[in-house]
Amino acid sequence: MFGRFASQMHQAISHRDSLLQRSIVKLQARPLLDRRIIWLSSIAGAVLVLIVYLLVSPEHRSGSVLLTVVAGIGALTFYLHRRHIEDACLVKELLADFNDRYDKMGTDLQFALSRNGDFEKETQLKFVRYFNLCAEEWLFWRAGYIYDPVWEAWRNGMKQYSRDKRVMAIWERERETNSYYGFDLGKVTSDL
Repeated sequence: MFGRFASQMHQAISHRDSLLQRSIVKLQARPLLDRRIIWLSSIAGAVLVLIVYLLVSPEHRSGSVLLTVVAGIGALTFYLHRRHIEDACLVKELLADFNDRYDKMGTDLQFALSRNGDFEKETQLKFVRYFNLCAEEWLFWRAGYIYDPVWEAWRNGMKQYSRDKRVMAIWERERETNSYYGFDLGKVTSDL
């Protein structure tokens, strides 16, 4: 009997760990989207606490406990709301930084694509800087700080560069350095 219970517990824990690992690998947290219902959730929580308080027999009720729990919910709500505001500011800074960095190199990259022949060393270095930018954008998107429509627009731009064999040759050399946080231009730009 105990062996069967232990086996079931082991399976349940393994399943939970598998789900946890998949969520960590995919980094599915969406800090901005998860906080859309902060206030509604806290009001629902406070109402639930009040209902439980009213259902408890009068001799077991404590006004101070009720006040403490409701105050705790309020404090948590303000904390989460403040975090939401900070995340929104971070997103704005990220978007401004990423777009500004691309604007500074985009024209040169476009011009390089329009020319025939091998890229000059300076042009290759510009593509390396572009790969760094792409990897950072990808990293923040995976962490949930970049909205999916923004990421898709950036990804479409990456696809344009990945169609050029010269760019992909530079990428293949760079990928071997393993210094792009797990980003892979070939995988990101392929339509799976």
